[in-house]
Amino acid sequence: MKQTTATFIVAVTFCLLAGVNAFTLRQQKMVSIFALECMAETGIDAVSVSKLRDGDLTANDRSAKCFMKCFFEKESFIDAEGRLQLDAIAAALEKDYERAKIDEMLVKCGVQKEDPCETAFHAYECYHDYYQNQ
Repeated sequence: MKQTTATFIVAVTFCLLAGVNAFTLRQQKMVSIFALECMAETGIDAVSVSKLRDGDLTANDRSAKCFMKCFFEKESFIDAEGRLQLDAIAAALEKDYERAKIDEMLVKCGVQKEDPCETAFHAYECYHDYYQNQ
């Protein structure tokens, strides 16, 4: 997995910052703050956060899905109305991937679901699966 992809996944999953050299100290702090704010907002438990951080997507209850939506909002990957911001997601990946590959992933993963929490979680799950298979 290329560094930008790893950076994107870590940004989306909010932790493991010490191992991501591409993050500045400020970015690391902001990701940590976002995670804490989203935990407080959604009521997600620490065990579920750890599972998501580790790529275990069995933590998929409503609080986990809304945690992901909250985090996506803070990273500007989804807007206040719950629409994925595909340009922002693409910008996070453009250093290491050709635009055609990014577009392929966005077509596959940029699906609007019945509500913003479902949309964000589905997008994360799809991105995770897509990059695991690259």
